[in-house]
Amino acid sequence: MTRAIYLGPVRNLFLFSLLVLLLSQAAISLYAWSAIEKRILPVLDSKAATVGDSVARKIQHALDYRVPFEKITGVTDFFDDILQQNPDIAFLALCDARDKVLFSSGIGAAQAGKAFEKINRYGGMQKNAASFRITAEDLSHNEQAYVDTSLPVLYHGELLGVVHIGVEQHYIAGRISELRYDIGIILLTSLLIAFEILQFIIARHFSTPIHQISEMMEQMAANNFSSRLTAGSSEQLGIIAEGLNALAARINHAFHDIVQLAGTAVEKSAQMRESWSAMLAQLRSRHSFAEVGNVRELAQPRVNAIRILTFLFMFAEMLSRPFLPLYAGSLPVSFAGLPASMQASLPISCFLLAVALSMPFAGSWSDRLGRRRSFMLGALTVAAGMLLTGLLPDFSALVAARTMTGVGYAVMFMACQGYVIDHTDASNRTSGMASFVGAIMVAEICAPAVGGILADRIGYQLVFIVGALVALTAAGLAVSILDNRSARPAEEGGGGGGDGARRGSFGKGLLSLAGNYRFVAMSLLTGIPAKLIYSGFLIYLVPMLLADLGSSKSEIGRYAMLYGFAALLLSPLFARFTDRHRAHTGMVAAGGILTGAGLLPVLLSAQPAMVLLGISCLGIGQAMSISAQLVLVARLTRKEAQASGPTTVLGIFRLIERLGAAAGPALAAALVASQGTTMAMAILGIFGLVSACLFALLFAVAGDGSDAGEENPEPPPGARLEGPQGNTQ
Repeated sequence: MTRAIYLGPVRNLFLFSLLVLLLSQAAISLYAWSAIEKRILPVLDSKAATVGDSVARKIQHALDYRVPFEKITGVTDFFDDILQQNPDIAFLALCDARDKVLFSSGIGAAQAGKAFEKINRYGGMQKNAASFRITAEDLSHNEQAYVDTSLPVLYHGELLGVVHIGVEQHYIAGRISELRYDIGIILLTSLLIAFEILQFIIARHFSTPIHQISEMMEQMAANNFSSRLTAGSSEQLGIIAEGLNALAARINHAFHDIVQLAGTAVEKSAQMRESWSAMLAQLRSRHSFAEVGNVRELAQPRVNAIRILTFLFMFAEMLSRPFLPLYAGSLPVSFAGLPASMQASLPISCFLLAVALSMPFAGSWSDRLGRRRSFMLGALTVAAGMLLTGLLPDFSALVAARTMTGVGYAVMFMACQGYVIDHTDASNRTSGMASFVGAIMVAEICAPAVGGILADRIGYQLVFIVGALVALTAAGLAVSILDNRSARPAEEGGGGGGDGARRGSFGKGLLSLAGNYRFVAMSLLTGIPAKLIYSGFLIYLVPMLLADLGSSKSEIGRYAMLYGFAALLLSPLFARFTDRHRAHTGMVAAGGILTGAGLLPVLLSAQPAMVLLGISCLGIGQAMSISAQLVLVARLTRKEAQASGPTTVLGIFRLIERLGAAAGPALAAALVASQGTTMAMAILGIFGLVSACLFALLFAVAGDGSDAGEENPEPPPGARLEGPQGNTQ
C-alpha cells in the first residue's frame, strides 16, 4: 500500500516527461530529415564552385605567360591531385568554348562529352552566367549520372572555355541516406541518454525522498521513533522530513523526561523503583525510542542513483570503439618492424591487459579507500588518460594512455560494484545488479554510435577529449552520490566479497581449480574463446574490416551498437529460458556455436552485411551463454568454492576470461598480417565453432555435475554485474 502511494505518481511523472522528450526529439528529427536535401546540395555546389574557381585562376595564371589555352601542360596531374584530396568530387574536366573536352580526370573525354550532352539537355550552358549546375529536381532523372557545377574560364572578358566539376548522383544519395541514418541514431541515443538522466533526476529528487519519508512514517506507525531523516533534496519534501523529525524528537524528548522523572522519583523513594522500572520496561517493549546520543540516521537509498555513474564511465570509455584501431594505425610508430595491424591492436591489448591485471587489486583498493575516493581516483585516471590521448598524437603516448585508462576503468568499476553490494541485501540485490547491467548495456548501445558520428564530424582526438569530459562529469556526480564508507565486514554481508563469502588464498584456489578438469575445459573451450572473439572481432576487426570496405566511422558505430541491442533485449529472455529448462550446458554450447558460425559467411562475400551478421550472431550467442556460464561455473566448482570461497573461484574464472580478451586483438592482428582481414574474421569463427563443439562433446560424455548436489547454485554477489560483454571493454 505504501509503495502504491508514491509509485503510481512517480511512474506517471516519468512517463509524461519521457513522452515530452520523445515528441520534441521526433519533431526536431523530422525537420532535420526533410531539410537535409535542401541543405546538402548548396553545400556541395559551393565547394565545387570554390574548386572550379581555383582551377580557373590557375589557368588564367598560365595564360598570363602567353601559353596557348589548348596547350597548357600539367592540367591532368593537377586535376588528379584535387580528386585525391576530395573524394566527394567524381570528375574534373576542362572544355573549350565549343564544349570539346581538352583535359579531364576521373572520367574519360568520351564519357565527359556524353555526360555534358545529357546535362545540356536539361538546362543548357549559360555561357555568360557566373555558374551553372543541376538542381535537386534533376536527381529524380534516372539517366542523369552527375550533378555538375560549371564555371566559365574568362581571359580579358573573352570566354575561352568551361571547367566542369561533377559529383556522382549516387554519392549525393549516399550522403543524404547516411545523414538520415545519423539523425535516426541521434534520436535513439539521445532518448536513451535522456532516459538515464531523467531516471536519475526523478530518483534523486522525488522517488527516493518520498520512499524515505514513507519508511519513516511506517516506522513511527509501528511505534519506532529511533530514526531521523537526512536532509531532503526537494524543498517541499524537506519540509515534510523536518516535520517528521520534529515529531520524533518531541516524542523522544518526552520519553527522556519520563526517564529523568523516574530517576528523581527513585532517588526520593526506593519503594518506587519497581513500579517505575516496570513502567519503563513496558514502554521500551512496545516502543523504540532514540536514547541519548543513539539516534539512527535513515539514509536515503541511493543504489539506483549510482546507475548514472555506471552509464557515464562506460559511455566515456566506449566512445572510441568505432575508430580506436584506425586511429592507432594512423599514427607514426617508433617501433621498427612492427606490422601495421599489430600497431593498430597494441593500444587495445594494453588496455584490456591493464583491466585484467588491475581488477583483482581494484576491489581491495576500493574496500580500503572507500567508494567515493576510489571512484573519483579511477575517474580522474581515466580522464587523464583520455586527455593525454587527445592532446598528444603520438603512438607511444597512446599506448601509455590506454594502459592508464585501463587501470582507472578497473577501479571505477569495482567501486560501483562494491557500492551496490554494500547497500543491498538478499531481498534487493538482484534488482540492484539488474539496474547496473541495464546501464552498461545502454552505454554499449549509445557510445559506439555517438563516437562514430563525432569522429566523422570533429576528428579522433576531440572525441577522446569529449570522453575525458564525460569521465570528469562522473567524478563530479560521485561527490554527491557516493559516500566514503569502506566496505562492510564480510559477516555483515558487504564489501567486495559480499554476503559473507569466504575469501581464500588466490594461489591455493588456482592450484585446486587446475585439478578440476571440467573447469579447465570450460575455461579453455568457452571462457577464453568467448572473450577472445569479443575483443578480437568486435573491438579490433570490425573497425578495420568495415574501413577496408569503405564504411565511415558513423556506419561502423551503427554496426557496433547492434551487439548492445542484442545483449540488452535477449539476455533476460535467455536467462529465464535456461533456468526454466535447466539447459545451462546446452545454452553455453549453442551460444558458442552460433557465435563461431556467424563469422563464417564473410568467406562467401566480404560485404558490410556479412560483418553485420557476425556482430548480430556474437550478441545473440553471448546473450545465450553468459548467464548459463556463471551458473555452470558455480556448479562445477562446489568443492573448490567450499575450500577457497565462491568469490575467489569466480575471480579466477574472470581473470582467465579477461586474459583471453587481452589476447584477442593481438591474435586478430597477427591473423590480419598473415591472412588479411576477411580471413582473420573467418579463422576466429572457425576457432569459436570448433571450441564450442569440443565443449559440447566433452560435457555430453563427462556430464556437468548437475547430479552432485544443488541444481542451480547461485553465483556470488556481483557475478552478474559485468553483463554480456564480460567487462572486457
